[in-house]
Amino acid sequence: MAIIKGFKLIRWADDGIYYFFCQNGQVEYAPNQKYRIEKKNAYDPTVIHRREAYREDSFDLEAVLEPAEYYSLMSFLLSPGRLYLEYTAYNSINSQFPVTITQLPKCPDDLHEYPTKVKFSLESRYIGSPGYIDFGIIIITDFDETVIPHS
Repeated sequence: MAIIKGFKLIRWADDGIYYFFCQNGQVEYAPNQKYRIEKKNAYDPTVIHRREAYREDSFDLEAVLEPAEYYSLMSFLLSPGRLYLEYTAYNSINSQFPVTITQLPKCPDDLHEYPTKVKFSLESRYIGSPGYIDFGIIIITDFDETVIPHS
C-alpha cells in the first residue's frame, strides 16, 4: 500500500469543472486486480482459468480540515457529476483515477470549532490504464440548444 502526500479532487458536472485541493492531505492507495470470469479446471481443480481482468483500486484519504473546509468538502462530494482523484506520485508523474465514494467523511464534535483529522474512502474501477484527462482543455457544451431533425 503506497502513501502519497497531497491530492486534488475534480468534479466534472454538466455546468462546469470544479476542484477541491488538499495539500496537507494523505492518500493511501491499495491497487487490486480482479477478473470477471474465474473457472476451475475440470480435470485439475487447483488450476484456475481467469479472463477479462479489471482493476478495483481503493483510496483512503485523510486530511486535517477547518470547519469551513469540511463543509466545502461535503458539498463538493455530494454534488452531481463525475468524480476524479488526482495526485502526484513519488516519481513526479500525475496519476488520475475516476472514483466513486465508498465512505463519506464523518463529522467529529470538535470539527464544529477546531481543525481536526477527517477520513473518507474512494474506489476506482477500470480496465487497462485509467488514462489522464487534461481538464484545462475540456469544453463544456451548452445544453440550451436542441436540435430537431425534419422528416
